[in-house]
Amino acid sequence: MSAPDHAQPRCGLLSRLARCGVAGLALALSLSGCAELEEEKPETYQPAQLKAVGPKLKQVTFTSLAAEQVDLTTKKASREGRYTVVDYAALIYDGQGVPWVYTVREPLTFLRSQVSVDRIEGQRVLISRGLTPGTEVVTTGAAEVYGAELNIAGGH
Repeated sequence: MSAPDHAQPRCGLLSRLARCGVAGLALALSLSGCAELEEEKPETYQPAQLKAVGPKLKQVTFTSLAAEQVDLTTKKASREGRYTVVDYAALIYDGQGVPWVYTVREPLTFLRSQVSVDRIEGQRVLISRGLTPGTEVVTTGAAEVYGAELNIAGGH
């Protein structure tokens, strides 16, 4: 004797629900695993740390890796007559056109210092005020230190 007609659709329905239930459970488990991965936030690499040293200035401390990546170099300012001389690469200008150099406070730690430029001769800057001879300044990488101080991220 065969089963009544109304039992067949229910078996098919139960069978489909069972199959969908297992597939649905697997899908739910896999999606919940993805949600956990999305919720975790990886640490963001910070190439420099900032420390306020005045109302408008911040001391910038680079990591060794960041300094290496920008090929950061420093050089001592020299004396020539009544002027303090630095490489042209050390000189930066802010948005208002004010000239600055980054002085080395300690290894990989820099502070922007305002200077008065008397003149520029080729790759040398003759400074009349704001920097003493013998002060270590950032040459290569000054723009990157400035960007770090202003918290401007470079896109690659």
